[in-house]
Amino acid sequence: MLSSVLNQAALIVAAALAGLAGLGWLIVRRRSSAAGVWLAFVATVAGAILVAQLVVALMVSQQSDGGFNEHRWVLLSPWGRVGLALGTGACLGAIILSILGTRELPNLGRRLAIVGCRAGAVIAALVLFLEPAIELRQVAREPNHVAILIDTSASMALRDRQDGPTRLERARDILGDSQATLDGWSGRHKIDLYQFDSDAKPSADLAETSATGRASRIRRALERVRARYDDGELAGMVMISDGLATDSFADGVLQGPDIDFLQSLDTRVHTIFAGREGIKDIAVKAILADEFAFVRTVVRIEAVLRVTGYGHRRIPVTLSLEGQPLRRKWVDVDPSGEDTKVAFEFTPSKVGKFVYQVSTPVAEDEAVAENNSRYFVIRVVRDKFRVLQVAGQPSWDVRALRGMLKQNPNVDLISFFILRTQDDITQAAQNEMSLIPFPTRELFEEQLPSFDLIVLQNFNFRPYGLAPYLANIRDYVQGGGGLVMLGGPLSLSSGGYAGTPVGEILPVRLLPPTSANLLDDQDFKPVLTEAGKGHPVTSLRFGGQGNRERWDSQPLLQGLNLVAGLRKDAIALAVHPKLKSRDGNRAPVIAVSDVGEGRVMVVATDSLWHWAFVAAADGQSDGRGYDEMWETATRWLIRDPELQLLQLSSDRVQYQPEDEVTARATLRGPDYQPLDGATITLRVKRGSSPTDSTIVLEETLETNTLGQAKLELGALDPGVYRLLAEAQVADRKVSAADIFLVREASAELDRSAGETRVLEEIARISGGRYLGTEGSIPSDLAFDKPRVVRVDRSTDVELWSGPWLLLLCLGLLAAEWGLRQRSGYR
Repeated sequence: MLSSVLNQAALIVAAALAGLAGLGWLIVRRRSSAAGVWLAFVATVAGAILVAQLVVALMVSQQSDGGFNEHRWVLLSPWGRVGLALGTGACLGAIILSILGTRELPNLGRRLAIVGCRAGAVIAALVLFLEPAIELRQVAREPNHVAILIDTSASMALRDRQDGPTRLERARDILGDSQATLDGWSGRHKIDLYQFDSDAKPSADLAETSATGRASRIRRALERVRARYDDGELAGMVMISDGLATDSFADGVLQGPDIDFLQSLDTRVHTIFAGREGIKDIAVKAILADEFAFVRTVVRIEAVLRVTGYGHRRIPVTLSLEGQPLRRKWVDVDPSGEDTKVAFEFTPSKVGKFVYQVSTPVAEDEAVAENNSRYFVIRVVRDKFRVLQVAGQPSWDVRALRGMLKQNPNVDLISFFILRTQDDITQAAQNEMSLIPFPTRELFEEQLPSFDLIVLQNFNFRPYGLAPYLANIRDYVQGGGGLVMLGGPLSLSSGGYAGTPVGEILPVRLLPPTSANLLDDQDFKPVLTEAGKGHPVTSLRFGGQGNRERWDSQPLLQGLNLVAGLRKDAIALAVHPKLKSRDGNRAPVIAVSDVGEGRVMVVATDSLWHWAFVAAADGQSDGRGYDEMWETATRWLIRDPELQLLQLSSDRVQYQPEDEVTARATLRGPDYQPLDGATITLRVKRGSSPTDSTIVLEETLETNTLGQAKLELGALDPGVYRLLAEAQVADRKVSAADIFLVREASAELDRSAGETRVLEEIARISGGRYLGTEGSIPSDLAFDKPRVVRVDRSTDVELWSGPWLLLLCLGLLAAEWGLRQRSGYR
């Protein structure tokens, strides 16, 4: 205690002597009387402080054998800080007035004496006014905590040089070499060791810890560690990291909320950089692509490459679809480490979710191989669906359907009408008839895959050389296309489709064209079957009763193409009220079936246009029944996802490794009503290619009353996952699929070269020190002092209560008065 006080006194004496020497030099240099006066003032103040310190030292030393271990200055007067400010101001004012009042005095020595007496007197009076004392205390302190945070994320397992240590090994060495410092702190602080990646937790032994964390959430680590301590318990933190944050600190502590957060910690954070220069890596940093794309529309995506540690080089970058190369480009990468962008363009040909991959080869000396590729999912949807309408001859039915399709903004319609045939009787020569040749090869071979739906409307294929292309139409449907054939005298059995590839995929069995009674010309009102009451194609209204009333309000139809009956797995949605097929069942008017991946529909009449024109003319209905049926029918034929019997989806397209994955399925019956208690088999496959993926999970689910089932998959390992669901609906099997991604190690390895900026900013904003690449923790780091938990006893040593101070004040005032009298001043 005494030595501490004497040290303070010595410092004050040295400062006072330096001030006196400087002012003395100023007097000699400039011969300024004013400077001499200020010298007297400073000397007086310094002398007073020196005397006070010596008095304090003497008093403290006298009390040191009482067991006191701490002292502090206190003011016993009731005036507090206001009194201190007012008293100090009054003292300075009195001294300045004395200096100004004696500026005419020619005798410098006498002037100095007058000012010195005034200064000494007012200082003594200030001491009497403030009543200063020294409080001697015997206190007990509890050591507070120093938290040391070690980054154990995956990037800390990297070696900045192939023959060098990992960053985590370097962090261990820093702790080992700092043992003497930590031991020195143990009397004042408790040392707590933490490890952090996606979260922070206490670490008992860093030697047994591996760097496998999937994220480096520095902000969360600071927040969690700080929350473990009450106010006053935490002296400060020391963080050892490579600075590769994956949270809001990833781009630096630049945002106001992050700065406010660091300041709210109310503790210093000292940082040490665990990385070094020299790492080599090529990474696909990011993919700039929309989640949605339109089928048969050019899609542009950009891959962002980051090259670290290499000079100028040219590398191949490959875009793959479902594991198969789609595009490849050679790119000159930027050796400065700046990002390089690579653009790819492609045209999706199918609707659905698809997995794409951008990849670069892995070099032998690369530090990280996992970041050389990046997967992404694009959902391909229809902007407009293309419809090919081929009509054998003009008719009201053709006009009605063409008008409906043309007014639909989602339809890109291509129509061909056969206006005349070779059998038509004309009054002009053939070379005078200006008709466009029917483009059979172009439509049914070259452009066929570009269509989503083909409409054959009262069309006889034989006169136009279409027979060789009927197999193409069959294959097109089996591959996922839609086909609808409408009735008429040139269609179905009358059109000679029996026994052809197209006839094989129709939902009805056709009769030979030589059969009798292929057509009926009577009026009728179609009757909905049980399946038709809930099927989307024939649902003109929601709800069974409303739909039946809507059908009953439609005009009569006229004429029907007769068939042998339904094919197996086909569904009749509407039938004739009286006529029967050759198999004895009601003659189908509207029938549908699934063929491979595609769908087929037959409307066995060419009078459905009555619902549009006749209904509007006679006021029987609003004329919207025609449009309503065809709008829904076209959506069903092109497999609109909303109309699938079995629907399957994950709740997201992309997950982080720690995210919980949930799969949901919905199953409906042939009437599109929810199936309760049905069984769904769900398989989860992992792999970028459908052919090479492996089953990682298989579960059997049961639907609830809403036809829904859910499976919690939990957190999955990084990779591409495919959900495959199967169920039995009536006599046929239905399936659905979905795709999602689990990111590879979050964003942890997107960057490999350590970054110091975040560590520098954390230290600066929190009031700590950025220690750079220090090999050990310095012993002189600033921490908060341990808090006082108990004051056993205390006593005040008063510096003002003796009579000597009052006598000194009065004596100095008397001396000043006497000097003024002798000098002629009043």
